[in-house]
Amino acid sequence: MRVLFVTVPLASHVYPSVSLAHALQSAGHEVRFASKPGVEELITSCGLHAVSVGIPADQDHVHEGDVPIDGLALDPADPESWRSVRRYLTPRVVSANFRADDPDDGRGRGAVIDDLVTYCRSWRPDLVLWDPAFPAAAIAARVSGAAHGRLLWALDTVGHVRHRTLEEIGDGGANPGLDPLVAAMLPALERYDVEFGEDLLLGEWSLDPVPGDAQLPAPGHTYHPMRIVPYNGAAVEPEWLRTPPARPRVCLTYGASIRGYAPRFATVPLPVLMDAFAGMDIEVVATLNDEEIAEAGPIPDNVRTVDFVPFTQLLPTCSAIVHQGGDGTFGCAAPQSLPQLINLSPKWGEIAVAQFVERRGAGLVIDAARATAEDIREQLHRVLTEPSFRKGAEELCQEVIAMPTPHATVPLLERLAARAS
Repeated sequence: MRVLFVTVPLASHVYPSVSLAHALQSAGHEVRFASKPGVEELITSCGLHAVSVGIPADQDHVHEGDVPIDGLALDPADPESWRSVRRYLTPRVVSANFRADDPDDGRGRGAVIDDLVTYCRSWRPDLVLWDPAFPAAAIAARVSGAAHGRLLWALDTVGHVRHRTLEEIGDGGANPGLDPLVAAMLPALERYDVEFGEDLLLGEWSLDPVPGDAQLPAPGHTYHPMRIVPYNGAAVEPEWLRTPPARPRVCLTYGASIRGYAPRFATVPLPVLMDAFAGMDIEVVATLNDEEIAEAGPIPDNVRTVDFVPFTQLLPTCSAIVHQGGDGTFGCAAPQSLPQLINLSPKWGEIAVAQFVERRGAGLVIDAARATAEDIREQLHRVLTEPSFRKGAEELCQEVIAMPTPHATVPLLERLAARAS
């Protein structure tokens, strides 16, 4: 079986697919990874074959209008939040994949959809697994006759927005005049003579890593649970990690999506966090780059800054984690039974992650109204010392690791691909 993964060119989107890709390869299947130029080295460093499609992301200029920078941050508790998310999704996710007028980058590359269709017609995949932010892959799969489904790495924001859109327009579904998502796809659909179907936005089905009571599913869509086994890249284990910490170790991170972005839009700025850590009998490992360190102010003696260390090395040695609420970071922390303190920096599913962690008793969320160093110190002390948070984290861990592994999911994918042949 030939399997094509199609992903957004960011490490935080590539990494959640790696364990499944390796499981498929180990089962004897051929695997390729398609993305925009710029992540070829990242993909190949994971032991996978890279395929470049479209133009580099930094050359793909999209007009965002009046959409704020956190426009993709869905708040499930806000009945109107999905509208702003859709305003952002339409130009940045849908139109950007389907425009026919992308400039050529000098290497014969133009629109992502055209390159993907050409590659799928040539390589003939049996199965296309695509990132929810890369729907061009669904058309390419349709044109080439491949089975296809989404590989979710977080809450199904796109599915929720699609569900709410259909609720709003009622019987006008798939009418470009009423449906902005369909309207954005129309040029590509006409170009390749493809009839619109909901699978082009949601896949024929989706692999879902989100624990059951955290899901925000699209009614009527098929979800197959699959635990994402964390992969964060490979590195030589540093010597300081070989010795068990003498006092509780806490990881501070802002994820891998957009380095430098999250700290600036978090509830609490870095200098306040550093003040809070300075008064505690803990060891903090802060994954910060040079720019972030410069913004953090004085670094306390009990804080070690590192630009990068794989979570698979670091988190097993920690007693708690402070993070921005990112889905990927949550996915790495939950299997380690780590209590969490969330310093929200919303840009996708962080609000939902924060609400879920608190609801499950696995951690706390920093309140903007109580964001002094003293307040944070108190919250972190509670997360580290109160047994209820450890219990909540352990229960969440058990729920996550009970989900089917990538290895156990391979036979399911074989059956799903066979149905299309």
